[in-house]
Amino acid sequence: MLLQVSDLKAGHGAKQVIHGVDLRVGEREVVAVLGHNGAGKSTLMGSIFGVLPVTAGTIVFAGRDVTHCPPSEKVVAGLGYSPQGGESFRGLSVAENLMLGGFALADQSVIPERVRRVQEIFPALYERRNSRAGSLSGGERQMLSLGALLVAGPRLVILDEPSGGLSPIMVDKMYEAIRDVAKNLGASVLLVEQESNHALEIADRAYVLANGRVSFEGAAGDLAASENLGNLLLGY
Repeated sequence: MLLQVSDLKAGHGAKQVIHGVDLRVGEREVVAVLGHNGAGKSTLMGSIFGVLPVTAGTIVFAGRDVTHCPPSEKVVAGLGYSPQGGESFRGLSVAENLMLGGFALADQSVIPERVRRVQEIFPALYERRNSRAGSLSGGERQMLSLGALLVAGPRLVILDEPSGGLSPIMVDKMYEAIRDVAKNLGASVLLVEQESNHALEIADRAYVLANGRVSFEGAAGDLAASENLGNLLLGY
């Protein structure tokens, strides 16, 4: 198992948000985490990556206990994280942002080839390669954030609400790209969404969070076909 989260508890300051969550992601697997607004999805992802403190439980990645490792160590280990809204250096060009995605790589010679592969997945980034990141649309910024992350060659990509604020056409393109990440780049994907349709179409398995606890775990197809899907996603 590539990622194994056991009895995880985390939150913001004195407020506990995640209450004993168990979660796993296998090699080349796409796993969706769904739930109502405020269910704790982003807090869970932030605690796994290390930007929020874990108060109890364990996180094992690629056979190593990384529960209290800083994000920099997790990046080197092969864990990538794209937070909600996408992040980039807006004063730099698209190409420069992609190149910076490989800053932690020991072998810098692989970066140009990885940038080329990312631009194949996201043709819009190639077309806008000389544009400043700050001039991109919301969808293009999401693509750039994910693209820069992929240049590092992560074994597991955590995506927090990749469809947030995007038009329906851009959502379709984003999910096509996420499918390519797992299929053609061989990376696992841990995907957080509030809107379930696209996520369940590409996921192998799914979890539903309700008030910081897992209320469903199983095959994505089983969840999509469940007559209780609506209630699960609303936290009932």
